[in-house]
Amino acid sequence: MIHNEKIDMILSRKSVRRFSAALSDEELETLLHAAMSAPTAMDYQPWHFVVVNDNATKENLRSFLPYAKMINENCTGIVVCGDISLYEEVSKRDGEDNTLYWVEDCSAASENLLLAAHALGLGAVWTGIFPLESRISKLRETLALPENIVPLNLILAGHVLSEGRVKDKWDTSKIHYEKF
Repeated sequence: MIHNEKIDMILSRKSVRRFSAALSDEELETLLHAAMSAPTAMDYQPWHFVVVNDNATKENLRSFLPYAKMINENCTGIVVCGDISLYEEVSKRDGEDNTLYWVEDCSAASENLLLAAHALGLGAVWTGIFPLESRISKLRETLALPENIVPLNLILAGHVLSEGRVKDKWDTSKIHYEKF
């Protein structure tokens, strides 16, 4: 395997769940800029980001998002959402439901955000929302999301209080050539 600084940075990314301080405005802007640099189907860029810094809102999110219990005043919450209305016209044209491309597009943006946080020496973790309707509807209500905006995940980011551990996920049994 080829090693260099950038590859090693990707391989050393880990989920961080304990933070000592939330993001500065400059750090947040950098992460969002990185997120918006992701590739998208048909270059639709369906993403919208809801930044959560208010402690009362964080407390509310903690009450119904089981994997985001660690959200507190020491981190910044970023809800990554997709605008499904962008795909309606192409779905009609193609005769197929293309609306789920937003999931791929917003997942790419999320990974860019996570990698940018790691590159800056910050910590971050992806917590799931989509496709669970109970979580989607509560987030819609809490964040006043329009019907065409669907939340994919909540990323928590901030300054690292304690490091997670790097997991070696390399598994040759998951690699197939030509056919499964």
